[in-house]
Parts: sequence; C-alpha cells; structure tokens
Amino acid sequence: MSSNRLLAVRPNSLADSRLCGSRSNWMWQRLALLALFMLLSCLPPVRAQVSASIKGIVTDQSGAPVPAATVTARNTEIGAERSAVTDDAGRYQFVWLAVGQYEVAVAKPGFQQAVRGGIRLVVGQEATVDLKLQVSAVNAEVKVTEDASIVSATTKDISGLVGEQQVKDLPLNGRSYDLLLPLNPGIVNFTWMKTGGTGISNSTTGNNFAVSGNRPQQNLFLLNGVEFTGAAENNMQPGGTSGMLLGVDAVREFNVQRDSYGAEFGKRPGGQVVGDAPPFRRNQFGASMGGSIKKDKTFLFGNYEGFRQSLHQTSATFVPDAASRAAAVPSVQPLLNLWPTPPAGAPDFSGIAEVFGSPLQTIREDFGTARLDHIFSQRDTLSGIYTVDDGNDFTATPLDPFSSDVVTLREQVATLEETHVFSPALVNSARFGFSRAGYFFTGQPTPGTPAASVPGFLIGHPVGAVVVGGSAASNPQAQLGLAGSNNGSNLSIARNLYTFEDHVTLTRGRHQLEFGAWFQRFQSNETIALSQFGQATFTSLQTFLNGTISSFLFDPSPTEMNWRSLLGAWYAQDTVRITPRLTLTLGFRDEFTTGWNEAHGRASNYTFTNGVISNQPHVGDSLFTENNAKFLPQPRIAVAWSPFSAKTVIRAGFGMYNDLQDALGYRADQNAPFNPTFTTPLTVSQLPINPAGPFPATVKLIPGGVQPDLQTPTLMS
Repeated sequence: MSSNRLLAVRPNSLADSRLCGSRSNWMWQRLALLALFMLLSCLPPVRAQVSASIKGIVTDQSGAPVPAATVTARNTEIGAERSAVTDDAGRYQFVWLAVGQYEVAVAKPGFQQAVRGGIRLVVGQEATVDLKLQVSAVNAEVKVTEDASIVSATTKDISGLVGEQQVKDLPLNGRSYDLLLPLNPGIVNFTWMKTGGTGISNSTTGNNFAVSGNRPQQNLFLLNGVEFTGAAENNMQPGGTSGMLLGVDAVREFNVQRDSYGAEFGKRPGGQVVGDAPPFRRNQFGASMGGSIKKDKTFLFGNYEGFRQSLHQTSATFVPDAASRAAAVPSVQPLLNLWPTPPAGAPDFSGIAEVFGSPLQTIREDFGTARLDHIFSQRDTLSGIYTVDDGNDFTATPLDPFSSDVVTLREQVATLEETHVFSPALVNSARFGFSRAGYFFTGQPTPGTPAASVPGFLIGHPVGAVVVGGSAASNPQAQLGLAGSNNGSNLSIARNLYTFEDHVTLTRGRHQLEFGAWFQRFQSNETIALSQFGQATFTSLQTFLNGTISSFLFDPSPTEMNWRSLLGAWYAQDTVRITPRLTLTLGFRDEFTTGWNEAHGRASNYTFTNGVISNQPHVGDSLFTENNAKFLPQPRIAVAWSPFSAKTVIRAGFGMYNDLQDALGYRADQNAPFNPTFTTPLTVSQLPINPAGPFPATVKLIPGGVQPDLQTPTLMS
C-alpha cells in the first residue's frame, strides 16, 4: 500500500519579508501544510520539516581530506552564521538551517580561503557542498558562485517541491495556494466530487486532495511545524469558508513529502485541496509588510488578506408542479412552501416541474499572520508565530433556493520555537504549539421566502429536512430538490490541539543521529449529532402528497460531548554516509494514544458478543473496551545511491505508518443515551413531535458508534 504525507513547507525568508509589500501582487484581491502539512509565514523556519541542511567534504589539491578546517555557513539574506570544524575525514555538516541564500567559506592556516556563494537552500533539502583548498603561503581567497545540485545522494526527498517562481507566477483562481499541489505527480484534486459544495457540505470545508491514492483525511498540514487543524463534521483539513487556503503572499515555496519519509514524521500516513451567466463579484485585498527591527537580530513580518464574494449560482430545482400541489392533502399543503412555485410553461415531468433560478451565496473571510524572529547568537534563535483565518458563509442551495446553509469558521495556530546549537555536532530544536478551530454549521429555510414560515417537525425547532423519492440516509439524492433544513444542522465544534516537540541532531563521523519526542493534547468539545431538526423521508411523490412518511429521523436531546486524548511518539534515526555516493537511513518511530475518552464519562458505544450487537450501549469514560493504540511500532529504512555520476541518484525505501484517530465524533456522537437517534413511520398529520416525549410507540433506536476494540489503520510503503 502506498503511504504519503503532504508537507507544505518553505515560507518566505526574512530577507524576502522586507520585500513582501512590493511583491504581494497587491493582494487587493486574500491570505492561507501537508500534510499535507502546510507551512506559511514570511520568516525562516527552524525545523526538519521547515528547514534545510548543508554537508560536504573539504579536500586539498590532491583530493586528500583536510581535517580541522573551519567552515562557516552564512545566510546572506539575514546575516546569520554557523561554524563547524571538519573531522579527520574532512567532513562537515550544518543542520536546522533556515531556507534561503547561503555562502559557505572554509579556512585553514597554510591554505587559501575558499568561498562558495550562490547556494540556494530549499525546504527539506540536504545540499552537498564540497570544497577544495589550495596550498598557499600567501593570505588569499578563492571565491566561486555556484548553486548546490538538487540531485544528491541523500535520503531527504525534495522531488515534491513547488518552487518560489511557481508560487509567485502561476495563476490561482481565488489565490488558494494548495491548488498548486497537483503540479506533483500522484496528487489529484477531487474537491468537486464532494457532496454539496462550498457553503453546502458540512463534511469538509477545505479542498480535498488524494496523494498517491490515499484519503484526504490522511494528509497532515503543518503550519510552522505545528498541526493546522480545520473543523467540519468528519474531515478536519484546513481551509476557510471560501473553501480556499489563503496566504499565498506569505508562502515562498512548499514541499510535498510522499512515500518513505523519515521517523520524525508521523500521526498521518497520507500526503505527511442555459441563459446569461449569473452575477458574480469577488474582491480580494490585503497587504504584506516586514523587515528588520534590529539589524541582523530581530525581524518582524505581518500579512493580511481579505476575501469577499457574492455569487448567484445557477440553480435547476425539481419541485411539485401545479397539479401535484392541488392533489396534496391538507396536512401537506404547508410543506409545499418549501419549494418555489413553478411558473407557467415550466418543464414538466409527470407531476414534477423544473424551476430555474440564481440563488445568492455570500462569503466573507479574513486571514492574517504575524511572525517575530530573534537571533540571540550563533547558538540561539527564537521564533513566535500567530496565524488566524476567520470567515462566514451564507448559501441558498442550488437544489432548492428556498433552503439555505450557514457556516462560520475560525482557525488559529500559534507557535513558539527555539533552536539551540550546543556544538557544531549537536543541535536541539524545541517547539510549543496551539491550534484551534471553531466551527458552526446549520441549515435553515431561506429568510424572506415562504419556506421561512413552515412550522417545524419538532416543537421549538425550525423545519427539518424533507426527502421526496430518496433513501432514509442523511441528505440523499431524491426526486425533488432537498428541502427544509439540512439534516446535519446546528452542528458546533471547538477543537484544540496543544503540541510539544523536541528534536535532537547529533553528528558523529559518518553518522547523523536524530532523536525526538512529540506529544499532543487533544480536545474536541462538540455537538454534531444529526437529525436535530428531524428528517422526513417519503418514498415517492405520491406518498408525499398523501402525507405518508416512510421514515422520520430525529434526535430529541442532542448533548455536547467533550472528547479528550493524549497522542505521542518517540523516534530515533541514523543516517549513515557509507560512501560519498551511498547513504543509508535506518529509523524507528513508536506512536501511541490514550484512546477516545469523554471528559464526563459519557462515551457511549455498542459492543458485540459472538458477532451479535448488544441491545444497550456501554457507557463510560472511553469509547473503546480495549485501547489497541498503546504501542504502534513503525520501522523506517531508506537508501540513496549514485552509481554513475552526481547527476543520477536512485532512491528506495520502506516504512510503516499509522493513521492516529482524532476525528471519531462523527460516529461517536450519535448514540443513546446522550445523543439518541430514533426512526419511525409517521403521517405528516402526526407532526410536530414534542422532544420531551412521549414518542409514538413505533419508534426504534438507531445504533451508531465505532468498533469497540478499534485497530489503528496502518499503511506499509
């Protein structure tokens, strides 16, 4: 099976932040990982996922290694320097470097100083810069300007790079930079296939991408190394109410990590998205500004992007025709106001007419990011970043303009990161992060239409969903346009992720050793039970006109659930440079979670005995009867071989990857006794139902939940 991780990494550099205002395309038109991990910000990142490294060998004229030479890497954009001393084999290495333009110099008494400039590090790159010293009694300098080759005998993969020129120059409809992901082979944008659309689907808000065939839920987006979470009913990919991931002016480039990535990556196995044209108005505007507060020491960057859209969408709605309306029994007559009345001459299909229109959709979204970086010394750097995306959406649905959906979404990520160089061979990076997504989705009869006056199915609530000629599933395809309120209405989620990670890199001769630990405290306070307003399903147009409901779904007492979990991992990895042309990486990662737990002991799930489901749910602190995610071993191995020349590299790898479950509420929030869903046949004349009871004797409880001894999905690639 294929395993991929989406890693959007390389924000603009500090030096670029000085120019952001002039090259922002004058955003008067808005700002927003993979997994895929996506990384934005105009300042340099300082971490494996958001940084780069330089390695090489220093030799003399004869090709012999030069030990004890002093090598200095200088970022020419911000003036930051790092120094190292070559070992007995002439080797040196710099890790955790900010991406950008570099100059590498080497000096030793008795030799001319050698300087290599023009080195451009891209995100995730491990550049090879070999240097040659000339024997000389005269103090002189030899300077060469040449970029490091993108092809290198290293297991670090940057083949998924979407470069700076592509990000700046390629046109983007809506300025959603994740739309550039399909520039990489094996990545498909299938957002158009999701149920509903922008402002209508409550299952996801952002774009959906499949990386090497994996589900979009298996992608992980990191913002400055911290998970960027969205919120929706069952897909937590980030994206605003516009359906876009704004912030292109704060993104310099990004990389998609696919297949066989190192032990430092985890949690997710995916890519670690007839007539005149209706009126349309979109305004995107913003500004970027950044620069040095204290020369070569402190840098500040800020970016804002606004998005406003008014779109009259093309609508073709199937509604009861005049004859059907006349034939409806009295109890059904009020429900006919849930659809537009067909005009004279409208296309007619045996009781069903087609009505054309252009219902209005309005979207507001505001995105902003701010970043402060300080260089204390060659040994210490500190970064603080805050990003927020806030928006709302009102959509009169094309299937029935008398039915509307309302979405509000606010996503935030805050990061504090410190990198300390104990010695040229020992570097530590520590990161604290907080990510939050607040989400609300509801359906309602469109205000100002006759549908707004239709009484509800449950006392005290708006009218629910009406399905004519469809299944009893939630919001199915049907003969008539789905009417009333979306069955997934009145949904709210407040999702919080508290993250700590520490990563240590130790260089010993041919070996680059990496060790780390990652912990994430997870909270989700949510009310996402379906059928809170009820859903009435009629098997056909005729049964609707007769007022015979084949299935009436309703949840009389939705309850907020407060889910908690601790996710964690530790990992170790050794990258061995066996020869200059052959590199081997061996790694191991262990992940765990404490399960899916409810803070107030309200986790409800059904168990099985000999394959037979219980007639009463098990209620307790945990949704699971057994936690099978306490120990999740994940070996990793990779090799890079350059058999012919430096221009050709062959890479291979194998790894195991787990999909840690942190979005189970969609199934876990549908069970009695706290969120019971009932079904019963009814007649329209029996409505409305009192949520406090009593209920008709024919009601049956619908079980939900997940496998009580759930096994964590595992991929091998």
